[in-house]
Amino acid sequence: MTDARPIARVLIANRGEIARRIIRTCTRLGIETVAVYTEVDAHAPHVREATFAEPIGTPESYLSIEKILDAAKRSRADSVHPGYGFLSENPDFAAAVRDAGLTWIGPSSETIRKLGSKTAAKELARQANTPTSPTLILPPGSTADKARAIGEFGTKVGFPLILKAAAGGGGRGMRFINPDSDISMELDSAQRESLKAFGSDEVFVEKCITPARHVEVQIAADTHGNVVALGTRDCSLQRSNQKIIEEAPATNLAPGSEAKLLDAATNLARAAGYTNLGTVEFLYGQDSSPYFLEVNTRLQVEHPVTELVTGLDLVELQLRIAAGETLPACGVTGTPQPQGHAIEARWCAEEFTDRFTTATGVVLDIEVPQPRSFGAMVRVDRGVEPCSEVSHYYDSLIGKVIAYAPSRERAIEALDDTLSRSRLSGVRNNRTLLLHLLRTPEFRALHHTVQGTKSLLPSPEDTERLVQNAHVIAAAVRCAVPQFAWPAEGPWLSVSAPDAHLSYPWRSVAFGRSLTSVTKRENGAFVVTVGGIDHSVVFTEGPFRSGSMTQASYSLNGAAPSPLSLYRDGNDLWVHTDHGTILLHQQAIGERSGSTSSHSANEIRSSIPGKVAAVVVKEGDSVEQGDTLLVLDSMKMEHPIRATTRGTILKLPVQVGTIVQAGELLVSLEPL
Repeated sequence: MTDARPIARVLIANRGEIARRIIRTCTRLGIETVAVYTEVDAHAPHVREATFAEPIGTPESYLSIEKILDAAKRSRADSVHPGYGFLSENPDFAAAVRDAGLTWIGPSSETIRKLGSKTAAKELARQANTPTSPTLILPPGSTADKARAIGEFGTKVGFPLILKAAAGGGGRGMRFINPDSDISMELDSAQRESLKAFGSDEVFVEKCITPARHVEVQIAADTHGNVVALGTRDCSLQRSNQKIIEEAPATNLAPGSEAKLLDAATNLARAAGYTNLGTVEFLYGQDSSPYFLEVNTRLQVEHPVTELVTGLDLVELQLRIAAGETLPACGVTGTPQPQGHAIEARWCAEEFTDRFTTATGVVLDIEVPQPRSFGAMVRVDRGVEPCSEVSHYYDSLIGKVIAYAPSRERAIEALDDTLSRSRLSGVRNNRTLLLHLLRTPEFRALHHTVQGTKSLLPSPEDTERLVQNAHVIAAAVRCAVPQFAWPAEGPWLSVSAPDAHLSYPWRSVAFGRSLTSVTKRENGAFVVTVGGIDHSVVFTEGPFRSGSMTQASYSLNGAAPSPLSLYRDGNDLWVHTDHGTILLHQQAIGERSGSTSSHSANEIRSSIPGKVAAVVVKEGDSVEQGDTLLVLDSMKMEHPIRATTRGTILKLPVQVGTIVQAGELLVSLEPL
C-alpha cells in the first residue's frame, strides 16, 4: 500500500500531442504543468500551453534522464508523467524519478523492467496460463550464428516469423522473416533500430500467427491490490508494423472470447504486481484464441477510444492512482459496460502510398471540422498548429482524429465525414490513405486482419486517378478564378511527375506525363482534357478565394457535389478533396521539374531528410536492381535505399552519421 502523495506540479517528459493531452487534464484538475523542450521545439504548442517551460537542449535531449531530472529540479515539479515513447518504458528513468523524491506517474521501475522485456513477459504469461506463440530467444554469438538459428527455427515451426525488439514497442525493430529473406541484413537492421529507439539491441523471434487480428485490453491497477480491465480495443489496421486505425470496443469476437481476453490480462497484471495503467496486447487467431504479444507499461496512443466508450479520463486515473487513491475511490469498481463505439485515425506526416516515406515541413493551414451526422462527435488530439515545424527528429504522428457514435457503422461514417472535409497544408500526410482504408469493404465488414492490411492499400491505379483528378480540379479552378489571383503564368505539375517541357495557357502535367487543356463551356461547366479524355467540372458553389485559400463545391463528371479547398503557397498548390490531398507544383514556362526527377536516372537522391544509419556498399561494388545500398534513419524509423538498376557504384558521398536533406545525392550508379 502506498501513502497518499498529493500531486500539484507535473513535469511532462514528452512533447507533441500527448504533452498537450496531459496538460489538458491537469489544467482541468487545477494541477500545474511543466513542459520540457528542445531547441527544435522552442515554439511548439505544448511549450506555450504549460504553466511553466524548461529548455533541455539538443533534439535528442528528450532521451536524457539527467536533463529531464535537472528540469524537474529547476521547476520544482513534484511528479513526472512520461507520456508514451521516449523514456516512458525505461525502468532506469522510473527509478531515477523515484530516487529524486518525485512521484512517478506509471508502474514501478521493477514492473517496467519485468515486463519491458518481451521475452521475460512471455515467460510470465506462460506462468499465468496465457497462450503464447512459439518463440526463439536468440543465443549469444555472431550475426551469422543468430541468422542460422533463426533459419533452423523457421524450418521447425514454419514461416513466416517475426523478428522483434525485446524492449519497447510501436513496431520499432520489427521485421518479417520468410524463407527467402536476407536474415543477416534484417537482423542487423532490427538491432540498430531497437538500439536507437530503446537503448537495447536485444531481439527475439516468434512464429507469426496469421491471419489474425490485433486485440488489446486496457488495464488499471492501484497500489492497494485492485486490478480492473477497462475494456478491449481492435488495432488490426497497421502499416510498417505500426497501428494506424484503432477502435473500441473490439467487436465480432467469438462467444466467450472477450471474457478470456479480460481474464488473461488481469491475471497477468496481478502476477506482475502491476500498478497504474497499462495495455496487454494479443493476437486473436482464426481459432478464436488469444496469443499474448506484450505489455505496454504506459499510456497508449490509442487511449482516447477507450475514454470515449467508458466515459473515463485515463490521464486523470493515472494521476489519482499515482497519488495513492484506490480504484473504487476513482469510480472504477469493475469492467465498465462500453457505451457506443469509438474509432481513431492516426494522422501522420508521410506519403500515402505503400512506401510510407516520412515527410517534413511547416504547417501552413490545418482544419478538422465536426461530423455532419446526427448523434456523433469528433475529438482531435494534435500536436501542431499553423506555423508548427514537423522535423525528421521525431515520430511522424501529427495528431489523432477520433469519432464517437452509437454504433460502429455510424462512428466510421462520422470519421469518414470529418476526414473528407479536413485539410492540412504544408506537410505531406496520410489523410488520403486513412479515407481509402475507412472505405474498404473488408474493413467495413470486419474482415480485415493485421497481415491483410497491405492488400487494402491504394493500388497504383488508385493513386494515378487521384493525381489526375487533382490536376483536373486545379486546372478548372484556375480557369474559374481571375488570372490576377495567380502569381505567375504557367501550368500545374505534380511533384512526383517526370520531366516535361510545357506551354501555357491552362495546361498542367498530370500523373504519367499527361498534359491537360481547359476550355469553358457556355453552360458554365469546364472541360479539362487529360491524355485525350475529357473531364467535366461544374462548380455548384464558388470558387471563393480568400488570401491563400480557395474553396468551392464541385461536381466531377456528373458525380454528387463535393467540398473542395486549395491552399496556395508560392508555386505549390495543396488540393484537398473528399478523397484526400495531392500536392501540385506550378512551373514557369519551359521549366523542368524541380524535384529529383530532373537529375540523372543513375543518381539516387534522398526523398526525405534524415541520418545515414548504415552503408552496405562501397565505391566500385557491383549491385543488382533492388539491392540495399544504405539505410536512412528518419522519424525514428529506418528506410532502406535500394539500387534502381543493375550497375557499379561510382560515387558514395555519404557515410554512417551523415545528415542529409531531401534531394541530396546518396549514390551514383554506372548501369551494367
